[in-house]
Amino acid sequence: MIPLVLMAGFLGAGKTRFLSELVPQLAARGTRVRIILNDFQNARVDAARLGALEALVTPLNGECVCCGSLRELLQTLYDVPLDPGSVMIIEANGATETDELLGHLTTDTRLAHFTLPLQLTVVDAARWQKRWWHNALERAQVNTATHLLLNWTHKLDAARRVAVQGAVRTENPRAPFVETASFAEWLHALAARVQHDAQQGGRGTGLQAAAPRSRADRAPHEHPFGSIALPLPSLVSRRAFEQFVADLPDQVVRAKGLVRFAGEPGPMYVWNRLPGSSRVRLDASWPHADAMPTALFIGVALPIDALTLSLIHISEPTRLRRI
Repeated sequence: MIPLVLMAGFLGAGKTRFLSELVPQLAARGTRVRIILNDFQNARVDAARLGALEALVTPLNGECVCCGSLRELLQTLYDVPLDPGSVMIIEANGATETDELLGHLTTDTRLAHFTLPLQLTVVDAARWQKRWWHNALERAQVNTATHLLLNWTHKLDAARRVAVQGAVRTENPRAPFVETASFAEWLHALAARVQHDAQQGGRGTGLQAAAPRSRADRAPHEHPFGSIALPLPSLVSRRAFEQFVADLPDQVVRAKGLVRFAGEPGPMYVWNRLPGSSRVRLDASWPHADAMPTALFIGVALPIDALTLSLIHISEPTRLRRI
């Protein structure tokens, strides 16, 4: 498999600058690099900046890869040949909603030649949370990261540097802070470990019921991001289900699926936990005849046993009414 890295960060955070330092360090270690650059109308400019590096660079002009350019991004990834010992890096533009994009990268089984996605977020320490109405997006890009890099820290005094690092750590207590050299060494080691791995790295199967894997069945390397699709009971209490969604742990970045409620067994709803909220959104659906109630979870170090137990509990009120 090939390590798949999503590189995020707000506009001007220094993502391309970081790539220009990272690629030579990976090349020096013998690791080949492919890069997909996404920017509104600037991708070819940034690609030219990286043109002298030992990397294959594909520019994607246009909308964010999380929405308008998603199909082009996925097709580019599908077409990447299996190249053991290489890494794939997606530099997303500054407006990318990372949770949405990670959902696609995690669950698409046609990306089985890649590992589950890693996410490095480059943080502009000098302008952290000075984005006005975009502050929430900047925090969201940090929240889903598996690795963090604080950039432009030389512009700050010691007190501000400590304050920013503490604020970023509060947003994401899981991801380690890295420097260019340490991340290059870690990524090189990962590429070496997975180059002969023919497994799918735990990649999910979309809205299909999937049994949790035991620890013994997992790949010899563990990835921070993962997904699991669990079957919901055929009918659940609406109140219990809404409480279940509200109580989902922080490790769950995305949650969605199909559900039917006791008391109204006819319609099946598409449900989504709204990003940054504990509320559930319900939309009408026109499911296929074989569609089953399902809960799809995407996140970091998912507590699969706890999620499975919680799903069993929400069916108990329904069973009592049937007796």
